[in-house]
Amino acid sequence: MGIMWKGLNVNCTDSTGYTPLHHASLNGHRQVVLKLLQFEASSDLPDSKGCFPLHLAAWRGDVDIVRILIHHGPSQCRVNQQNHERETALHCAAQYGHSEVVSVLLQELTDPCMRNSQQETPLDLAALYGRLQVVRMLASSHPNLMTSHTRRHTPLHLAARNGHHSTVQTLLEAGMDVNCVVRKAPIG
Repeated sequence: MGIMWKGLNVNCTDSTGYTPLHHASLNGHRQVVLKLLQFEASSDLPDSKGCFPLHLAAWRGDVDIVRILIHHGPSQCRVNQQNHERETALHCAAQYGHSEVVSVLLQELTDPCMRNSQQETPLDLAALYGRLQVVRMLASSHPNLMTSHTRRHTPLHLAARNGHHSTVQTLLEAGMDVNCVVRKAPIG
């Protein structure tokens, strides 16, 4: 076994820019992830969309692999790395309602205030897609997300736009200003 691995480049990429670690992270193969990291696989290489293995594990909602990527391996896995859409792993997990992963990423000091290329925070995405549990977690752990908004939208706008009744109710109960005006930038 050892001899086989020696000549192999464990970080080689395929046509999508995926390393073996990307594939294993996306497909939930925990033992393979651990083995690859043991053989010096880097968690620090982006694919063709700028996603790191951590993004893929968060997107899939695999809390074990998220933990493994953060705590094992030769390269320090940076939780706030952004892909080409400027999304962090927290954006990925929040959008798909993976509350366990959201919880782990927050414990690992992921910055919940980072915005993607659409100026959306993870809370914005959770509200937009009606991910109730994630909305509750982010609103309670980071109340500042309720007040820091761009000129484009608030989480409440996004939840209302898609008709997520329970999410709207949760945001209002958490203290979101129902008449919050998003001011347009002055011309010129």
